[in-house]
Amino acid sequence: MKIGYDLYHIQEELIYELLEYAKTKKVRLIHLRKKDDMYQFYIPTYQRYLLKGLSYPVQYLKTEGLWKYIFFLSKQYLNIIGVLVFFISVLISSFLIFDVRIKGTMTEVNEDMKVSLKNENIDIMKPLQSYEKLNEILLHFKELYKDQVEYINIYQTGSVFHIEYTKRTQEEVKEDDYRNIYAKKDGMIQSLDVKSGLSVVKKNDYVKKGDLLVENTIISTQNKTKIIPVEGHVYAYTFNQYEASIPDVKQDSAEAFYELLLKIRSQLPTQAVIDKENVLQMTRTRSKITLKMHYTLIEDIAVKGEENEENLET
Repeated sequence: MKIGYDLYHIQEELIYELLEYAKTKKVRLIHLRKKDDMYQFYIPTYQRYLLKGLSYPVQYLKTEGLWKYIFFLSKQYLNIIGVLVFFISVLISSFLIFDVRIKGTMTEVNEDMKVSLKNENIDIMKPLQSYEKLNEILLHFKELYKDQVEYINIYQTGSVFHIEYTKRTQEEVKEDDYRNIYAKKDGMIQSLDVKSGLSVVKKNDYVKKGDLLVENTIISTQNKTKIIPVEGHVYAYTFNQYEASIPDVKQDSAEAFYELLLKIRSQLPTQAVIDKENVLQMTRTRSKITLKMHYTLIEDIAVKGEENEENLET
């Protein structure tokens, strides 16, 4: 039986929705590429009914047979032998983990991570994980090792499972810290958790880096000034752009997108909470694929200023 492929195209601004839909419905997007202000892609003919569930326009162009499609690909990869070698190598390396590598300086943490990975069914000759599962493991490990690890990234390259992390620098605990709290970056105040000190901002205020948030000076009812310790957290919506790139080895665009998304998420501050996540641009050149994302995060923007030398009492 001759298997066919349908060729479609979709507007550039709808590519993120298409990728999300393809992931949910398990639609095989083949040879996704940008052409002018549109994206073109193939899907197997037997999956064409899945596109009927789309709520945005996707235009059908034509149907091509299997051998014609392989011949079309062979022109892109120079010859049919290259195509066959590519598909065979993908089949061999796309199912099992051949190596687990942990890059970090803490031996005890490394050993504990190996045990935690086995509990997640991550080991040599175990199945490779989906990008959704990798993201779940990344979030779990961030929480599990938050007291020891400052930065952590989890990813797969070929059949190798990688964990990279950096040791957390322990902060010195001080008593009676009289320094004011300032904003370490721009943002809009989301909430305040001030245990000591006088808040000079309120919810929904927009602040810039360096603005005073909580001060150490209060005026008593007798109109006398007193310096008090300052302690607390100030959470704000912050607006950030991140990008990541990977080598273009002619991989499926949906898989490349989720690999890049996972790579970008690993760059986010450990304690930050994602409020909004939007795709800005995904580009593909002859040598690499780049994804740009915009994030609205909820972060603790509080940072202590210079310590006061005076400690006035009433």
